[in-house]
Amino acid sequence: MRIRRAVAALAAALGVAGLVAGSGVAGAQPAERAAAERERAGLRILVSNDDGYRHPYIHRLRDALAAAGHTAVIVAPAEDQSGRGTGLNFTSGATVRAVEAEPGVWSVTGSPGDAVAFGAERVLKDPDLVVSGVNAGPNTGTSANHSGTVGATVMAQDLGIPALAVSAGYDLSNPQDPFPSVPQAVAFTVRTVERLARTAPRGAALLPAHASLNVNYPAKPADGGRLAFTNVGHAREITRSFEPDPAGCAECYKVRLGVAPDAPEPVPNADTSALRRGDVSVSLLTGDWNAPEWAEGRPPPSSPDVRRTQSRLLGLRP
Repeated sequence: MRIRRAVAALAAALGVAGLVAGSGVAGAQPAERAAAERERAGLRILVSNDDGYRHPYIHRLRDALAAAGHTAVIVAPAEDQSGRGTGLNFTSGATVRAVEAEPGVWSVTGSPGDAVAFGAERVLKDPDLVVSGVNAGPNTGTSANHSGTVGATVMAQDLGIPALAVSAGYDLSNPQDPFPSVPQAVAFTVRTVERLARTAPRGAALLPAHASLNVNYPAKPADGGRLAFTNVGHAREITRSFEPDPAGCAECYKVRLGVAPDAPEPVPNADTSALRRGDVSVSLLTGDWNAPEWAEGRPPPSSPDVRRTQSRLLGLRP
């Protein structure tokens, strides 16, 4: 009870009282009413991924966001771009092919970052939010550095657009359905978007400047599982090796991928550890890779930004 009171006091101090227990619009202050009106009106959301515009999980996410009243448009790579990280096409004069494959679904030849940049300039100009995913497999630990799912949100950060990366964990014991929690991850994403819309100060962006959320949903949510605010870990749960391939050529090697779900994790409160417990992991990412307060600078988000963003998400249920 003491913890609950402390959390409630923190939420009240940050202007978001009622998130823990839930709150209605009736009797709300003008700023709260404006936020509720914005939530009802819906957001303009650019939906992307690194698995390609045809992938079924991005369509599930887009459909759920649209059903919740948002304008959701897919602008995603033409082909699978997994592991392409923050890569962008910087070849001057290069041709990018962008096709509206069906109403509200765009295919772009390039990286996830290219797709987001094109979408924000040519398809859904200056969107309120970029949502990348749902990715088939977690983007935690060292894999987050190379994830195209996360790379799409880094492009959004560069453009000053709030963004979420969303991934679903894998279940090695069930090859017929290795990503069983995708429906829950989609539903959780919609609730997170609605919470951000409802709690953002009037006229303000949905997230701190040049920051994004990296959401990882476990394959098997624990009974009583919780929302965990996490650091990006260092565990190498996805491994790569290069094996000689003499059948291909004398100098050829095949890339082999593997998984190491029990890889040691030295980072406290890590995203990898949260997923292993069956919790939903939410990390706040910045795209500049600066260490806090390095060289006497204070890159965003500030400590108050972090605490305020956490408080706005308190009470979300997996």
